[in-house]
Amino acid sequence: MLKTTPCHSGARVLFFKPYQKKLQLGNFLTGHYCKNSFFIDQNACPNYIHSMPPRLPHIELVFGENGYLARLLEGFEFRPSQIQMARLITESLLKGVPAIVEAGTGTGKTLGYLVPVILSGKKCVISTGTRNLQEQIYFKDIPLISNAIGRRVSAMLMKGRKNYLCLQRYHQLFSTASLAEPSRGDTGQKIEKWLKETEFADRAELTWLMDDDPIWDKISASSDQCLGSDCSHMEDCYLNRLRRKAAQSDIIIVNHHLFFADLMVKKSGFGEIIPRFQVVIFDEAHKIEEIATTYFGVTASTGQLADLLSDMEKEIKIFGKAEKKDTLNRINLIRGRIEGLQRPFVESGEKGRIHEEDIRTIREGPLRDILSDLHIILKRAGPSIASRSEDLINSFDKIFSLKDTHWLNWYEKKKRGILFHSSPLDTSRGMQELLYTHVKTIVFTSATLSTNGSFHFIVSRLGIPENRLEGIYSSHFNFREQTLMYIPLDMPAPGTPEASQRIASRILEISNLTSGRALILFTSYSMLNSVYKKIAGNTPYTMFKQGDAPRSTLLEKFKQDTHSLLFATGSFWQGVDVPGESLSCLIVDKLPFDSPGDPLVAARIEAIHARGGNPFMEYQLPSAIISLKQGLGRLIRKRSDRGGISILDPRVV
Repeated sequence: MLKTTPCHSGARVLFFKPYQKKLQLGNFLTGHYCKNSFFIDQNACPNYIHSMPPRLPHIELVFGENGYLARLLEGFEFRPSQIQMARLITESLLKGVPAIVEAGTGTGKTLGYLVPVILSGKKCVISTGTRNLQEQIYFKDIPLISNAIGRRVSAMLMKGRKNYLCLQRYHQLFSTASLAEPSRGDTGQKIEKWLKETEFADRAELTWLMDDDPIWDKISASSDQCLGSDCSHMEDCYLNRLRRKAAQSDIIIVNHHLFFADLMVKKSGFGEIIPRFQVVIFDEAHKIEEIATTYFGVTASTGQLADLLSDMEKEIKIFGKAEKKDTLNRINLIRGRIEGLQRPFVESGEKGRIHEEDIRTIREGPLRDILSDLHIILKRAGPSIASRSEDLINSFDKIFSLKDTHWLNWYEKKKRGILFHSSPLDTSRGMQELLYTHVKTIVFTSATLSTNGSFHFIVSRLGIPENRLEGIYSSHFNFREQTLMYIPLDMPAPGTPEASQRIASRILEISNLTSGRALILFTSYSMLNSVYKKIAGNTPYTMFKQGDAPRSTLLEKFKQDTHSLLFATGSFWQGVDVPGESLSCLIVDKLPFDSPGDPLVAARIEAIHARGGNPFMEYQLPSAIISLKQGLGRLIRKRSDRGGISILDPRVV
């Protein structure tokens, strides 16, 4: 029942009964708890009572055994832990404080935070680790809640800018004579027709365009290729259209990469993609440190430099004869000096530290000459090329400077050259400066955030403020009844010469017992490939291997072919949802410790040692626990699932 009634304070209030939790309604209106009732101070907002939207339900009415979701969903499972999680999120929203929430598999985590956020009326960004989860929230979960509570919820799914066509680059490319080729002409006609129908020019809509078609790189723009306010297509820009719609939405769904890229752009004060917001929820928050490290640091590559030089060549066509000749000479000189940047690392591994002697050699040799020529060229170039040149000069300058012990200069080899990085070893300072001081309500959630019942590891790595709320909500699955764990004690230690052969033999034995139906997770590509070759031809079951097809295609084939084997690493440790019989066995080759051969991992270990800490207990072990929990979370996805877990690493005992 909804009515106005006097409170003991004398103010007129809106009266909802019975409410068991504080709740915030609207963007600016806060209710308070008074004798088991929820009320709103009408003196603070005297006109609000007349424009009040239909009464919103409280948490229990949505999630209860006979609640709105139970009536709407066939086979709905009541989950007390889901209600408890939702209450904690509600408290975080009301108090404006951070929260850390671990919600085990089957808790119903996304609904557990979406319902409180939607009921709060606050503008929220939801940042996820995978595209699958983004799409689940946007296409499935939000419409479900909207239907359940009888309220329209406006939401927007946003991707990185390279996912959207750039009109400037599109017109630039398709106006050139080279498009007289029939194949390119067909592509141009298809894209032209598509642009008359599309709203945001999202690359995902072009189902006929191959994933690796180079044309998309030519008609999309990275942040350093965007002309911004100097663009002649500013008014019609698809990305600007997307921003305008997102600004009007209640919920904006992004991935972690876009969130942190945008955070860095906001720092510079120009070109932000995500509109301002009041709340951020990091789902799959166990990935945050790795991604934040990338964006808080500085990266420059020989590939970026090569792209810049190519674009410069196109621009100098309008230069005068003498200036054109001099600029072209400088471009060719820079191209020759790129080899000098790469020379110190030719005989080195795929990734590693940039040592002090290499920093000095590069800075005082090829880099000095490259930057000198770039400075001259950027003075002649248009605003876009000049801006990109300046950014690249600054990045190379920062990377090839000697840093303090809290930073690491390192490289990694890619197909298009070498990436050079300068990365912070501790992200907590960046999180405080760029995020915590600007947004107070931040929720970190995942199925795997705690180690040994504590959030100490994630708190220390991300510097999460002390006024946080914490909650661990275990899965309601009965793992003792639904799973069997097998740890062979006769396996060789990881890294020994016979390890791959013994692992292959044991996987064959296990898969014969389970009639296939197995996901086999490896901690490295080299071990995956070695074991795969040894098993191929020796099993009657279909074998799928990561890399042979897109991830989504492999998972669909694995689901359809019930008695198959899927060999995978990396991204398959998390975000894989294969309920039912197809995934009845999970095999892990070894404990997923981060490789101390990785330059960032090694530097973090050294930094903990230097301050007198124990890197194994503080960093390596907690990190491995979280990764292992992610992998094990692939097996049991619903109450009817049964399965076996095998870890072929006796060290776990």
